[in-house]
Amino acid sequence: MSVDVTLRPFRPAHLDVLARWLAEPHVARWYPEPEANLSWAANPPPGGAQAIIAAGDADVGYLRWQHVDRATLDALGLYEIPANSVDADILLGNTANVRKGIGVAALQALTAEICRDPTVALIGLTTSVANVHAHRAFEKAGFRITRQYDPNGLGPCHLMILNLQRTQTPGERPT
Repeated sequence: MSVDVTLRPFRPAHLDVLARWLAEPHVARWYPEPEANLSWAANPPPGGAQAIIAAGDADVGYLRWQHVDRATLDALGLYEIPANSVDADILLGNTANVRKGIGVAALQALTAEICRDPTVALIGLTTSVANVHAHRAFEKAGFRITRQYDPNGLGPCHLMILNLQRTQTPGERPT
């Protein structure tokens, strides 16, 4: 059975539901700083955006993303990642919605949105090496583990990348 998954605009009224989701044990394990995440959601940085994941008529999760600058990438030791790549984070707020393809569909919708910007070469996700369920979902959405690193002391994480293939149209000059 297929569920219709869409990305809806995040509104200030969603902060309460996001706070509840961040407190859920299956989410809190991977998002250990709920106040920092709520602060980001209340005031996204320049180049940052966010959405509520809806399955049918129900709000079921949260997705955020931002363009990453060279200085940030270098500070994390991610020298091979091009500037203006997009870093994304995703969560599903209720365990009843996990392993139903909702996260995969949400990441595919995000990819379609980001592909509209021809300057973005790739989308990256960082997830704990222990979060094997996320690895499988991200792989189904086209992401691949490229390496392991420790971002800002969060412990061993996998960097998962989706390269956005750009094809040249006839008559177009390469950039």
